[in-house]
Amino acid sequence: MTTILHVSDTHLGNRQYGSDVRRDDFTNAFEAAIDRAVSENVDAVIHTGDLFHRRTPSLPVVTECIQILRKLADADIPFYGIVGNHDRKMDEQWLDLIRETGTAERLERTPTMVTDDVALYGIDAVTKPAWEATDFTLDEPDNPDAFCLLGLHQLFEPPVPEFLADHDLQEVLDRVNIDIDALALGDYHQTESALIDSVPAWYAGSTERCATDEIDPRTVSLLEIEDGELDRRELELDTREFVSIRIGFDEEDSHGYARDQIARHRLDDKVAIVTLAGERTPVTSSDVYEMVVDNGAAVCKVDDRRGRTQFDPDDGPQGAIQSADKLIEEKLAEQNLSEISTAVEDRIRTDDDLSTNEIDDVIEEMIQDAQTDAFADLDDTDDDEVSEQ
Repeated sequence: MTTILHVSDTHLGNRQYGSDVRRDDFTNAFEAAIDRAVSENVDAVIHTGDLFHRRTPSLPVVTECIQILRKLADADIPFYGIVGNHDRKMDEQWLDLIRETGTAERLERTPTMVTDDVALYGIDAVTKPAWEATDFTLDEPDNPDAFCLLGLHQLFEPPVPEFLADHDLQEVLDRVNIDIDALALGDYHQTESALIDSVPAWYAGSTERCATDEIDPRTVSLLEIEDGELDRRELELDTREFVSIRIGFDEEDSHGYARDQIARHRLDDKVAIVTLAGERTPVTSSDVYEMVVDNGAAVCKVDDRRGRTQFDPDDGPQGAIQSADKLIEEKLAEQNLSEISTAVEDRIRTDDDLSTNEIDDVIEEMIQDAQTDAFADLDDTDDDEVSEQ
């Protein structure tokens, strides 16, 4: 039997709600997943993208990641990964740097043999404009009977609901040139699974909650492969609890009312997401924040919606709903933009941690990197022509 732990969307360095506590939570969740791999004595760990939360993680975050991965190296357990949309760079990837420390390897279109009977493949996250031109050709494993597992980082339907998905997963099976036995997926933060032409596909989910609507426990997937058959089970991680509090205010409600509403909840060491609704009062969002922290919450986020017009979901456009990002990427795909143009657009649109003051520097850096790569390719071509002459 070959055992593999599937981990995804760890988003290391994510200072969720601007909190250092939450940044440490993401690190701790990743370490818990790696500790589980060691305790289960698996043959390998695969990571299907978004190892880091942003393309420019801080040096301490990268160092912590390597230190955690050394636990696997010390246990002779290899760590294999692909690049997600959050941590994707123009040229060399962070996985390439970490590989130099001997603690990680990057999955590619050539087979990586975990054992003689299991071959791993990986395709990094692909931007929507580049999807049609992307090569999905995979090399055959030396063992024709090997179990072939492909890792991808995209939103696919199924298992993702159609209105959230970017692509049909059946298309991937149609475009690869070998028989795939299983698809390990990343990018969707909930645990979901489906069968496509009898091929099992699943999302392991994120190791920490990246949004307030990610209610289910965080998990990793333990894969057991024997005689060409796959058995998968979810292993729950112990992560910080979230508590949602809604406080509806009337005009006469004061600080005492807010304290009473907060006191009804057990907040010790939890993340508290507080929504203020109803009428405007002298109680400020800062007042509520302090009350929540005083009641023991480790992290607090207050969303003050008082005085806003209530939205009626039945009073508006009808029909299929699509995400804004999906609509933008569909329009960009029609423009035939250059790779650097789409990369810059994707970076500015999706990097939540990028400040306004950083945008010019980021664009300049990305363009300079692209120019360097382009001239390097040109120099290589010139050298080849001179050699032929």
